[in-house]
Amino acid sequence: MVRPFEKRKRQSLFINNKNPDDPDAHANFIKINRAYEVLKDEELRKKYDQFGEAGLKDDFQGGNQYQSWQFYRDNFGIYDDDPEIVTLSRADFQQAVVDSGDLWFINFYSTFCGHCHQLAPTWRELARQMEGVIRIGAVNCAEDPMLCQSHQVMGYPSLVAFPERLFYQGPRELNKLVEFIMSKLNVEMHRVTFKNFEALSTEWVKYAGKPWVIDFCDDEEYCLSKINRRKLAAMLDGLANIGTVKCPEVQRDLLCKKIRNSGVAFFPTGQINKEHEYELSSLDPKEIYNEVLSIMPDIIEISQQQYQELLEQSENGLEIPTIIRFIKESESSMDQNQERELKKLPNMFPDIKFYTADCAKLEDGCAQFHIDTYPKFVMFKTSGGYEINYSKKQSVHDIAAFIRESFDSHLNSLTDEQYTNALLSESEDELWIIDYFAPWCPPCLKLIPELRSIPDNLAGLKIHTGTLDCVGHKEICQKAGIGSYPTTIMYYKGHEHKNVGYHSTEEIVEFINDILNPSVEELNFETFTNQVINREEGRVWVVDFFAPWCGPCQQLAPEYRKMARAMRETNDKVSFGSVDCDAHRNLCVQQGINTYPTIRLFSGKLTNKAVDYPSNWWRDAGSMQRWVTEWLPSLVEKLGHEFYQEVLGSTEPWLVDFYAPWCGHCVQFAPSFEQVAKMLEGKVRLAKIDCDQYPGACQTAQVRAYPSVRLYVGASHQGQRQEATGIPIQSQHPETIVNFIKQTLRQHKKRFEDEL
Repeated sequence: MVRPFEKRKRQSLFINNKNPDDPDAHANFIKINRAYEVLKDEELRKKYDQFGEAGLKDDFQGGNQYQSWQFYRDNFGIYDDDPEIVTLSRADFQQAVVDSGDLWFINFYSTFCGHCHQLAPTWRELARQMEGVIRIGAVNCAEDPMLCQSHQVMGYPSLVAFPERLFYQGPRELNKLVEFIMSKLNVEMHRVTFKNFEALSTEWVKYAGKPWVIDFCDDEEYCLSKINRRKLAAMLDGLANIGTVKCPEVQRDLLCKKIRNSGVAFFPTGQINKEHEYELSSLDPKEIYNEVLSIMPDIIEISQQQYQELLEQSENGLEIPTIIRFIKESESSMDQNQERELKKLPNMFPDIKFYTADCAKLEDGCAQFHIDTYPKFVMFKTSGGYEINYSKKQSVHDIAAFIRESFDSHLNSLTDEQYTNALLSESEDELWIIDYFAPWCPPCLKLIPELRSIPDNLAGLKIHTGTLDCVGHKEICQKAGIGSYPTTIMYYKGHEHKNVGYHSTEEIVEFINDILNPSVEELNFETFTNQVINREEGRVWVVDFFAPWCGPCQQLAPEYRKMARAMRETNDKVSFGSVDCDAHRNLCVQQGINTYPTIRLFSGKLTNKAVDYPSNWWRDAGSMQRWVTEWLPSLVEKLGHEFYQEVLGSTEPWLVDFYAPWCGHCVQFAPSFEQVAKMLEGKVRLAKIDCDQYPGACQTAQVRAYPSVRLYVGASHQGQRQEATGIPIQSQHPETIVNFIKQTLRQHKKRFEDEL
């Protein structure tokens, strides 16, 4: 429910057929509608709060004002320029943090919070000390309030350890923060002795498959400290086992005599002995970690024959999933640290094969992959085909995230042959989803993880999902009429269904379901004449006149379908259609259509003229649904001052919905209230009262939240008045409301009969 005191009071008239002669009604409704849309849209609210009405204009450029250094320091991300700290947002939080399984310590802060700025130097030092041990992140809640709210962040700064989602409650001092997060490390360290070293390195399966880093500790001053040993174990987790041997004179283990009595050494897998040791020159965990990585073998370079065989086998699927890192020695931009980090990947994913391919050495020059920047990682799948990673982020964590997501996904980067087959398919048993994108386009890259999550089977259909890089396949995209990125086209039974822009997995699945069970009928001259012009009395038609090349039309389409689905479920007297004005130009000319899109409503009263949806209103499903609802026949009466006589003085039962036109929950509840009216037709009368227009009636009823639904069972005798507060209805589900009303009326009738 939305409480009145949580919103600014809208003292304006809601446009309806109660006040058709009010000259300001239309303008006032636009203001209400605009305010409601700004309130419900997080990005628009942010612009309005910072720049006022000017920030809502289409051509607004942020004011084009020069600002002080202090403005940028205080109003933009505190940690945006710190390489050790990952700045997170809604776009990447789930993938980077929740799905990774890594230990994160995240600072949820606000740029407007003084304590957050005071903590910043400590947080930076923590990040430097813990680099490579855990992952340190930051979220600017002034920019991303919904993300912070979703993780129950109520104050700033909030320091939270993931994946446990454990809030740190101690002092914000460096040593206390280190102590806290180190306590969350789950690492193994081993006491290695002469008695167990052979079993650990050659017999115990859990440890025998990895090399060893062993600290031969002869004195506390010349050993790794306990905290540094744990840090090193975390850094090398999955790459090497960490052990320590006691070598002081009093307690010297025989292994000290056999191998060495001081220092840190690296031993290859299964070979803890003097002959194969590699002395490490530092006691600093970061330096040891870098030395160990430099010793580890590079990812194997694929041969021409192996490469050719892999391409041939990949069409039908490989037995073992394979990652190839495509490079060109002269063009690869990865630095030495990143190169070294990549050696960790084979140990992180032991069930995947890894190769490096130098495109300068291969006969085809990697031509079929259309690679324009290097390096590029490509996952060849057991299900057939491959997927190219187009992300510009190339850290080992980012590549690992790509591997995890791509491993189980059926999303493929399409070859020319696969693309042609998709277009030619007219099968009723399969549907193709093709995402036309550009690698430089941020919304395109944001969409790809959503495509990976689309199920491969839906409503008995085989779903194929593919991407097509329009930079590498320019001619194909031009031929397909792609005018903006990303554009997703569904191909089913020889027909195309276009979806423009970023959409979540749920929205894409909705779109597929709408293709299979259309809520909007595609009309031509004949069907428009028969079904719309010659419609029966009481039948309402809403028609979208569009042009396929029109950007606003493409943006409207999913919202229009969403409205049609919602209204079709609750009202069988309204139908929705669309007319392609390129294909049916004569029809659109006859209808006087001169702008796209035009949404036109053909009333159930055949004598009424058709009306167009106002061009300066928002074209989202909620706004359009409110507009359409105002033109539909309804069993719900609109009351104002009549409430006192019609309801309170009536002997008949009434159900009243007290609402406000700007209240989003009221809009969502309206179709359910209409459904209740149908279920109770002839038994209970239903009404709705606009509390902005008639505040006196709502105050009398003691309405404190919207929507408020009250039952008035009817006065016992003519001339008697009921209590104005009525009986509150706590549910918004039609069946529950109807059952409660029937039970209450039965009890009231029995009590009335007993009194007689």
